[in-house]
Amino acid sequence: MAELRFCAYQYQHLPLVELRERWTRAEELGFDVMWNVDTVVEPDRARHPIFDGPATLVDLASTTSRIRIGTLISSLYFRSPVTLSKAAMTVDHLSGGRVELALGVGDPSAGAAQAGVDWSPAERVKRFREFVEVTDLLLRQEITTYEGQFYRCREAETIPLPVQRPRPPITVAAHGPKMLEITAEFADGWSSWGGYGIETEDDFYQATRERAERLADLCAARGRDPSSMRHSLVCFPPLTPWASTSAFREMVERYRAIGIDEFVLYWPRNWDPRATHEDKVFEAVMTSVVPELRAGSAA
Repeated sequence: MAELRFCAYQYQHLPLVELRERWTRAEELGFDVMWNVDTVVEPDRARHPIFDGPATLVDLASTTSRIRIGTLISSLYFRSPVTLSKAAMTVDHLSGGRVELALGVGDPSAGAAQAGVDWSPAERVKRFREFVEVTDLLLRQEITTYEGQFYRCREAETIPLPVQRPRPPITVAAHGPKMLEITAEFADGWSSWGGYGIETEDDFYQATRERAERLADLCAARGRDPSSMRHSLVCFPPLTPWASTSAFREMVERYRAIGIDEFVLYWPRNWDPRATHEDKVFEAVMTSVVPELRAGSAA
């Protein structure tokens, strides 16, 4: 199992000065990764301000010095492999080799209609496999020619190559069987977030466990050790990580038992601004509970 990691997840829907304060605070608290989101609309609030995710990484790279940075996820709806790879390489250099790439189809609520995208589920998956494959190639080699059904490039250049070799790590967001197959084939990490139709914590756990088991089988069929792949969980409702320090610890221990080694955590009071107790729990978790959990996982 990979080393235990804790990630902050902050939409870029705040004024830039507030975003910089949060990025800095996340680094001070010892988060491993700071993720933002790729969307053309605020996915949870209608008519709400939102900055571009990948562009915001440039500011995030210059504001911080140690925390790893990335966009969870860079969406098939809005990005093309050639330009995405060039941008990722650039930010990897700007950040001194701290970029993480997370790829996914994307949530339709994040602006698919606004971007004029109307692909069937089957087409989305077919496109996504090519999207991951060509992005992987572009970040590994200086010159890439690719001829797919949906994506093509001729002598596309990635010069210079990224700081990280053979390329920055790639996480794939996947729930269904075909997306998990793509994950098993290409990814360094797997990301799961439950889903909108999941209403209880037990349902969330069951869905995550079943997906992890399916991914393990798919990895084994390819002769790959599933423990070599990072297993990342976005702690989305109905999970409530900031309810109490004991609840946080229990959540981590429960999901660690099924192979989760990375926890992506929304900033406190993201879902309920009135839940002021979350601020105190957040500070206690990051200053006391997380160091204890890290020490226990390393023992």
